[in-house]
Amino acid sequence: MATLKQLKTFIAVAEYKKMNEAAKRLYISQPTVSQIILDLEHEYQTKLFERFPKELKITPAGTLLLNSARDIVASHEHLEQSMKNIHALRPLRIGATLTIGNTMMGTIIETLQRHYPDIDVTVFVDNTKIIEQRMIQNELDIALVEGIIIRQEIVTEPITEDSLCVICGKNHPFAKRTSGNIEDLRHQNFIMREKGSGTRAIFENIMLTNHIPFIIKWECSSRSAIVDAVRHNLGLGVLSKRCISEYERNGEIMICPVENVSMKRYFYLCYHQNRPITSQMKDFTGIVKTMPDNKTPSPGK
Repeated sequence: MATLKQLKTFIAVAEYKKMNEAAKRLYISQPTVSQIILDLEHEYQTKLFERFPKELKITPAGTLLLNSARDIVASHEHLEQSMKNIHALRPLRIGATLTIGNTMMGTIIETLQRHYPDIDVTVFVDNTKIIEQRMIQNELDIALVEGIIIRQEIVTEPITEDSLCVICGKNHPFAKRTSGNIEDLRHQNFIMREKGSGTRAIFENIMLTNHIPFIIKWECSSRSAIVDAVRHNLGLGVLSKRCISEYERNGEIMICPVENVSMKRYFYLCYHQNRPITSQMKDFTGIVKTMPDNKTPSPGK
């Protein structure tokens, strides 16, 4: 049976695709890493990696072992963490996508710590794709995301509704319009979120479904940078209504109505189905579900 050291080494090789890189990350020698992989292949009588000159490629058998190895290592780390902190604070690693991090997370964490001061919170904010990767790698316990999670190991639960807005500067030709349709967006210049963003993925899907080509002139992960570019009439933008309400009230940007096209979406609570649900995860979930504007969608909506 594989040991924890063997499993951790195997995971590192699978992630870095090179034995020398895995060895460097684990602070052990490359021959040791090579021998561990050979021992595992002998133990399970199957090849775990295809060897190529520049990198290793994991085999189907290796992928099967990788999924189980991650779960075993995560469970062991959870046990170690729980026993070390049995009389101390309850650690909780929370992920949030950028829209949520910009508009909601501060209030949620403030409320959580007021009700549960013994929870030791760390927060990581990035786009949906990165949050998903970090959950798979057991670097996050729970997350709130605005995009679509692909990996089936991650459970997603809709928490609250949100809507995207197309925005323009006050001197843009669209600024004077009180109505518009999606055809108006054909071949328009856009200031977009980066690849991996839930906001971008949803908008691109809307445009693709409606066969509307558009031009991406800028892309970035910063809400304020997108708004600033839009203010200077460098293109249209797409952001959550939550993100732009202050700028709209101040008259810095305008919302461009797009009739007969739904830009509604949900924010999702996410956690890994094969990892323990801790008391602090339950407490966090309870806080999220009872926030004033976080009404869980009704079935079928």
